[in-house]
Amino acid sequence: ARLRKRVERIGDCVVVVGDLEIVKVHVHTNEPGKALQMALELGELDAIKIDNMLEERREVEKRKQEALASQQTKEYGIVAVALGEGFSEIFRSLEVDSVVDGGQTMNPSIEDLQKAINATCAKTVYVLPNNTNIILAAQQAAEIVNRKVYVLPTKSVPMGISAALAFTRDADAETNFNEMTAAAEKVHTASVTFSVRDTVFDEMQIHEHDIMGMIDNKINVLGQDVKEVALKLLESMVTEESGVITVYYGADVTEETAEALAKEIEEKYTNCEVY
Repeated sequence: ARLRKRVERIGDCVVVVGDLEIVKVHVHTNEPGKALQMALELGELDAIKIDNMLEERREVEKRKQEALASQQTKEYGIVAVALGEGFSEIFRSLEVDSVVDGGQTMNPSIEDLQKAINATCAKTVYVLPNNTNIILAAQQAAEIVNRKVYVLPTKSVPMGISAALAFTRDADAETNFNEMTAAAEKVHTASVTFSVRDTVFDEMQIHEHDIMGMIDNKINVLGQDVKEVALKLLESMVTEESGVITVYYGADVTEETAEALAKEIEEKYTNCEVY
């Protein structure tokens, strides 16, 4: 018991078992000499085994990296950032390998993105940040992984969805990047949310609980009704060149309300397909 207490002062993972004839000791310590000296004070040393745990850990990590590299059988992989199970399901249905939780109020870390890129086990990976604030972190993650990574300038989830739809496994890496980028840049995103406090933005007086309508992350419309704000946003966005309008709704909106809005949009913009 006294030996165990002494050994515990110089390390952890301590095991001391035995009887009056022989004692077996196991300890993780940076001072193996002190452990041996404690044992010598009590008797003879036998079956000494000292391993460098740091070296063992480095070997384990090396084998893990080699195993990971050997799994890189795919040419292409896609990582997307999105918040919510609905958007995650959409990306997975588009053959996106990994969806990282993140959005306007919850940016993923560089480490999160790095792990997702490595998890694709692909030689070339396309990253869809889907938010202006996440693009830089994605670029930094791309610099520290051991594979070719393309970070697309997708500033919203709809842009990311459009980019994923444009991906073709038979095309070369550069062609895919150009096609995906071009598809994303054709998309304009309107979002409707509410203000959490009184503030002033771009000379607009915004009050708590105001309904805010944004186009490409810039506040464009203020109001008190979600449907009215959404329709005003569309008036600013839809042009003769517009072909598709997609309505996404969040947890605070019922499916019936979203479908009613989509029907009204469809009746107003007959030249567009509405989903």
